[in-house]
Amino acid sequence: MPGAALRKLIRILLLCLPAGPALADATVDRMYVLECGQTRTPDVSANWSPGVDVGQARDFSDNCYLIRHGDRWLLWDTGLSDEIAAKPEGVKASNGLLTSWVRRPLQGQLAALGVQPSDVTDLAISHFHSDHAGNANLFAAAHVYLQQREYDAAFGANPSAFGFVPALYEKLRGSTTTLLDGDYDIFGDGSAVILSTPGHTPGHQSLLVRLPQRGAVVLSGDMVHFRANWDARRVPARNFDKDASVSSMERIARLLHEQKAELWINHDRSESDNIAHAPAAVR
Repeated sequence: MPGAALRKLIRILLLCLPAGPALADATVDRMYVLECGQTRTPDVSANWSPGVDVGQARDFSDNCYLIRHGDRWLLWDTGLSDEIAAKPEGVKASNGLLTSWVRRPLQGQLAALGVQPSDVTDLAISHFHSDHAGNANLFAAAHVYLQQREYDAAFGANPSAFGFVPALYEKLRGSTTTLLDGDYDIFGDGSAVILSTPGHTPGHQSLLVRLPQRGAVVLSGDMVHFRANWDARRVPARNFDKDASVSSMERIARLLHEQKAELWINHDRSESDNIAHAPAAVR
């Protein structure tokens, strides 16, 4: 069977599978969207959209999300390292393929909300790439939630093979950690549910959040980087597992339909610009 036909058949079969556990009606209290850096590539096709938009530059947003639930603070992702803020020219990586800036350090944004790193009780990271785990060491006192496969890759013998930089998250080695093999309901009431979405990395995960006014939102991590890739189910060239990447997108598409949820694509700058950022809260 030709590759395109096979992928179409897999997509049809996946649509027949359950998306995940039924979720309760409980909500978190509120969520803050924090600006955790920006990145720019001179050629988006070099990795993110292979064969499409060749030679076109693209700007990416990079957000973290602080979630209040009762007396607990959950932080989803930690963004680029605050240390980059000392370099206004930015930091280049991958032989100039990507330049990163931090113009609003995470700690300052938290402080403006009256939150210190030690106040964060729960930490979940979509995956261990440096634009999502850059400030992870600040939150080692929190209870950490990770997929077992991601943990094994990050703390195993060769984390650089997955594009990970252990110095950014090494302190989490001593944290109280719940290692997962699939979905996980953080607060036990369906208001914030980790969704297993492997493919970009071995144990990539996304987060479904139920807000009291806006409703259900799925935070994408790097399951997908921008809307056009979502619509085309297009997989970046450097993803760990292409087939798993497509399966994860199909699974989330079903869940979005069933739960009447929005997909917030973390790195889509145009979409991020239309979401209220801290100090405003999203409810």
